[in-house]
Amino acid sequence: MWKKIISIALLIFTLGCLYFMSKGAVGIISAYFLITFNVARVFMEVVAVKLLVDKSKIKTHIKEELPRKVGHMLVCFITYPMIYFSFKGTIHTIIFPALALLFVLIARPFGLLNLFKREETDDNLDSVIYLITGSLINFTIAYFNPAYLIPSALGVMSLGLGDPMACFVGKSVGKHKIYKRKTLEGTIGFIIGATIAMYIFSGLTLWKLLIVAICSAIVELYSDKYDNALIQIVCALVAFLII
Repeated sequence: MWKKIISIALLIFTLGCLYFMSKGAVGIISAYFLITFNVARVFMEVVAVKLLVDKSKIKTHIKEELPRKVGHMLVCFITYPMIYFSFKGTIHTIIFPALALLFVLIARPFGLLNLFKREETDDNLDSVIYLITGSLINFTIAYFNPAYLIPSALGVMSLGLGDPMACFVGKSVGKHKIYKRKTLEGTIGFIIGATIAMYIFSGLTLWKLLIVAICSAIVELYSDKYDNALIQIVCALVAFLII
């Protein structure tokens, strides 16, 4: 019982921090601390999910991906908005992801993030490295061109829900293969998930977001292990051109 209480309390605290960050009420130093704390909390949540699914009767092919995809969504929908609201328009939008990438590269030889291992590769940090790299590239462009800030955010939102939807829909009901193990059903799941996530974040015209989602889905379909970076980059570029 106490574990559930602590988990709920941490979630409320995190959402509260996110709210105050969105209002510009959190200083830079405090933001660094709170975002770092949230990253640590995401890791703990992924560990908790891993322990739960190991004891569950969920199908094995979904069980293997679930912890990583949960971490995916938590980073994209909580950690990223914290960075967006706290640092947008400042050099810190580049510094924080760069520091995160440095930490991951240092941790790489020690296997500290095995929970984020892709099932199809022995390199356990590829997905994390590419996710951060894609964000860092978009953040850097947005720093020099503020008009790119919203498109870069859409790239993260598209990845955050589209990629897990593609995985779970494809593995659950996918029957019509398009490329390697990727299916039509999974691709449709990506398009729906990405469109919903981008619309909730931005409220922009649906048909434009649908075009962005379709382009991102094509990248997800053919980019293999580089998708965490390329989805963000292509999505942001397409969004910048048509929005």
